Amino acid sequence: MSILASARGLSFAYGGASAPALAGVDLDVAAGEVALIEGPSGGGKSTLLRALSGSVPHFHGGRFAGRVVVAGMDTMEAPAARVARAAGMVFQDPESQAVMGAVWRDVAFGPESAGHPARDIPARVEAALDAVGAGHLRDRRIATLSGGERQRVAVASVLACGPALLLLDEPTSQMDDDGAASLGTVVRALADGGAGVVIAEHRAERVRGLADRVWRVSGGLLAEGPGAAASGSRAPVVPGQVRLSMEGIRAGYDGRPVFADAGLELRAGEVTALRGANGSGKSLLARVAVGLHPPEAGRVLLDGEDVTALPAERRFPGVAMVPQDPGRHLLTERVDHEVAYALARLGVSEAESAARVAAALERFDLTGLAGRHPLDLSVGERERVALAALLVSEPGVLILDEPTRGMDPSRKAVLASVLADRAAAGAAVLLITHDAGFAATAADRILRIDLVARRA
Repeated sequence: MSILASARGLSFAYGGASAPALAGVDLDVAAGEVALIEGPSGGGKSTLLRALSGSVPHFHGGRFAGRVVVAGMDTMEAPAARVARAAGMVFQDPESQAVMGAVWRDVAFGPESAGHPARDIPARVEAALDAVGAGHLRDRRIATLSGGERQRVAVASVLACGPALLLLDEPTSQMDDDGAASLGTVVRALADGGAGVVIAEHRAERVRGLADRVWRVSGGLLAEGPGAAASGSRAPVVPGQVRLSMEGIRAGYDGRPVFADAGLELRAGEVTALRGANGSGKSLLARVAVGLHPPEAGRVLLDGEDVTALPAERRFPGVAMVPQDPGRHLLTERVDHEVAYALARLGVSEAESAARVAAALERFDLTGLAGRHPLDLSVGERERVALAALLVSEPGVLILDEPTRGMDPSRKAVLASVLADRAAAGAAVLLITHDAGFAATAADRILRIDLVARRA
């Protein structure tokens, strides 16, 4: 087989970082090959994909050494736009990848920018959307899509360009099982047609069967070999009183109702996982629960009190949520300041705040990142910062929307332990996830959205 991409002696360190993200990496990606990259959060997986796409070092400041060649082009010498036409990359955070407001226009943007004939673009767009099971989204606005739907559209926008090398960074982290299966079919068909595919994925069980070989990246070093195994399940608990309940909730977007009659109870001491298809309303239900999306009908009760009837400044005390895209909600310029932010607003003393922040940083393995800017971190690291910043205030009701995005198995185990501790302290926890393995590990009960919300 011909070699589509290669790296020799590849090393890279981001500006201000004390250790390299990649150190002396050598690899080849052949036409027709699917390669899977596994490894811990922050181990260098995303940086390796960025190097193969040419965005490292051109769009990420730092120290670059070695040589990367993609489709015969040295990425240090060839224009970045030429490399990007050969190597299409889907990033960890699809929220940042969209450039147009509407789905069809966003998928068309890539082939238009690459100079494909105008007469060919509609067929490219339709084929790409259909390939990832997103044809029904073609007329939607990007802002109204769920996280998994945005991932499908992000993949379609790259497929429409027809790259020789496809680079996928955590592509199924927010997809339901049908979406992940569709992507697997697409990946295998592309490889069989002569493309090369490199996938970085923490939920390796979803894609390992597609891979021709597996690389493991840790501490910037690359080796061939299997990844880590998943952990076991949590022992059941006896739940306590109802902390939050939802009754007869009707809600939607842009006048389009998503569900007409939703009801859910979250009890003290219990971790509840909510699963369901992309676009089925899981995130919307969570936003209603924390007061971010007023329902058209129904009510939300917190410890028995109807909080939807209270003045805005008194609603939803002690209820906290980490959304699907926490990077958008980080407010400060240092990790430790971010974790301390909520405590300052709650009036916690300086001494107690310092102790709580130090404990949260240690629990989420963030101590070494305390002085870093949150937006300089990987998606998985930003997820941990957002979790630490939320949990440090010890909320009574905790809602997490796709919290394991970008997390390796060991970090998932830590998060499951943290959630168990919060539940044991009397909190009610709602976990929205497509990660079936994590749900089995962390949750006391697992519900499907179609059992708690009737479609409108």
